[in-house]
Amino acid sequence: MEIIVRKTTHDDVLAAEAVLDDGRRALAQMDIPQWQGEYPNRIDVEDDIEHGRGYVAVDDEGAVLGTLAFTMDGEPTYDVIDGAWLTQSTSGAATYATIHRCAVSAAAARRGVMSALFDAVETMAREQGAASVRIDTHRANVRMRGLACKRGYTECGVITLPYEHEADPTRIAYEKVLS
Repeated sequence: MEIIVRKTTHDDVLAAEAVLDDGRRALAQMDIPQWQGEYPNRIDVEDDIEHGRGYVAVDDEGAVLGTLAFTMDGEPTYDVIDGAWLTQSTSGAATYATIHRCAVSAAAARRGVMSALFDAVETMAREQGAASVRIDTHRANVRMRGLACKRGYTECGVITLPYEHEADPTRIAYEKVLS
């Protein structure tokens, strides 16, 4: 199966939302409280499209297999970390890219979709001059943590999300220095 990563379009909104719903269910099955409310949803997908940060992985027939948000705008939540980033950069003058809201459809799980998305993000980040890529995930999300480590990301510490709706707002933060 060929996996193509491209910008999310308005025609992808329902499929991308369904992928996020699959991700929510997978997290719930692992007893992870992350994403167990309304976030992320269609509004987030549409907002990502409007701001040019939404990406999908599709198969050779165009079916949406995975989704994520990629930005070079900096992440204010990453300005305070219990630990230390590998690169010295703040959200006000970010030299890093950020990955958010990543999920794979249940039908495409464990078929390399997220690795294809990460490959694309890392390539885009390099092309746009980023020194690194940062991501965070829930402590109990062993699949994402394992993928991050497998792909060369280093665990840098703990960040705390500023959202009241989060049952557990702490996240393990990772960074990969790009060469």
